[in-house]
This record gives sequence, C-alpha cells and structure tokens, in this order.
Amino acid sequence: MILLKCMKMLHVFAILLLPYLHQAFGGAGNEWGYEGKIGPNRWHINFPHCAGFRQSPVSIRMNKAVFNSDWLLPFEMRGYDSADNINLHLENTGYTIQVNIKGRSIYITDGSIPGTYIAEQFHFHWGRVDQRGSEHDIDGMYFPMEMHIVHYNAKYMDFNDALDKEDGLVVLAFLFEIGNHNDQLDHLISHFSEIPYRDNVTLIESFALREFLPKKLDTYCRYSGSLTTPPCYESVQWFIFYETIEISEEQLRAFRMDVHQNHPNETIRDISDDFRPPQPLYQRNIYCSRKSDDN
Repeated sequence: MILLKCMKMLHVFAILLLPYLHQAFGGAGNEWGYEGKIGPNRWHINFPHCAGFRQSPVSIRMNKAVFNSDWLLPFEMRGYDSADNINLHLENTGYTIQVNIKGRSIYITDGSIPGTYIAEQFHFHWGRVDQRGSEHDIDGMYFPMEMHIVHYNAKYMDFNDALDKEDGLVVLAFLFEIGNHNDQLDHLISHFSEIPYRDNVTLIESFALREFLPKKLDTYCRYSGSLTTPPCYESVQWFIFYETIEISEEQLRAFRMDVHQNHPNETIRDISDDFRPPQPLYQRNIYCSRKSDDN
C-alpha cells in the first residue's frame, strides 16, 4: 500500500514537472542567438531537432547536384502580382526583419510540389560585411543577403499547425548581390525608423510581392531540409533561385545599422550576421533545374 501511494505521488509530481521540463528542453522560453553560448553550435542542447539529419542551410555543390529540368517545373504564383486583399506588418523580431502577410490570397502551386502553399511571411539574413550574409552558398560563394518567403501547406489549419509537419512548409530563397539601388526595398527601409528595436511592429502600405523578385523564376535548386532557426523542425522543402536580386551599398547599410536586436534602454546590438552556418548534407540529394551558368 505504501509503495502504491509513493508511485501515485511520483506520478503527480511528474505531471506537475512537465511544463518546466518542456521549458528547459525546447520550449518557447529558451533563449537562442547567433554567437557565444547561445549560438548555432549549441542550439541542439535546448532544441534537439537542431541536431537532426535534414538540417538547413546547406552548401550547394553543382558538380554533385542531380539535374532534372523536366521534373522541376516553374511555379504558378497566385496573388504575387497584386497588392489587393492583404495587409503587411513589418516587424523587428530581434533576430531579423520580417514582413508578416495577413490574408490567404498569396500562394504557390506546381514547381514539383504537391498541393497549395500559402505565403505567411518573408524575412532576411544579412552580414556585417559584403562577403558573408546568406545562409546558403553556391559552390562556396556566399552573398551579402538572403531573403526567405515562407509558405505553409493549405491542408493545415494555419502556419503554426503546419510548422512541424513533414510536408508543412515551402520556402523560396533569393540571394542578393551588391548593385544598383533597388526601389522595391524602399517599401521596407523607409519604415526602419519605426521598428528600431526588438518586438517593434508597424503596418506598411501593401505592394505586390512579385516586384521584389527576379524576372526569371524557372531555374532553381531544391532539397528537403529544416527551419534555419530553432526549433529547427525538418518540415521545409527549400527552393533556392539562381537569379539574384540587386541591393545598393546604402540600402544594405540601413539593414546593418538602423535595426537592432535589443529592446529600448538596453545596450545597442545590431542584427547583422543573423545566419546559421551550413549543415551536413548526409544522404540527401540536391535537385537542380539546370546549371546556373547555362543560358
């Protein structure tokens, strides 16, 4: 009888302890970052998925890619050319600059993906120097910035429901090169003064997302991977496009200097170098529609 009572007490204690265990091992309360004791090489301690075998980003080696232009078809991008029926909220998350898309009118189909994927948000990764900033590299070449447009599978209730599902997400990745002034980026940069600190959010005027993108969207590489930030769920089909987007030095400087990872009244820390190093490919294949230097 005494043993039974002890077992019941242990069971109750375990139930009471569960929320605290969750917080200690991968819960939302865990702090993470891009350097020091909370940097990428330690994410797996609190977020076990970050030590998985299908992690992102990866290095794309063209001489090891599988080429199949017949299978990797162009996307059908619905709502990308319209600013109607959407609201855009520009947010400083403390980790990146992110545009949250309110509405379900922007989505993609085809492109070798089954089903329909709805655009949820897009965000950026950039470096303190021009030689580094992108998360993905092509044959060892990095870029100063990379943009991710995150979509979730329409068969799920919402983005959070899809987040940890194997077929939950599709991310379109675009690489930036230093070049001419990009008028479209001014849609965002002109509002940086409204979101200088972590958790600042502002409503911005709607614009067509297609304006942001390169003209050619039929050449890309694809692989199965993960979120590049904790909790690192392996739920993403990645598409990295060959054609780059231009950004001027002045505009890149705004990303580097005008937005910060700290709250007000804290030590100023810029968001730059918000990229995860490349992860092992293991047994995965990278599929490419054709080589990036082909015409």
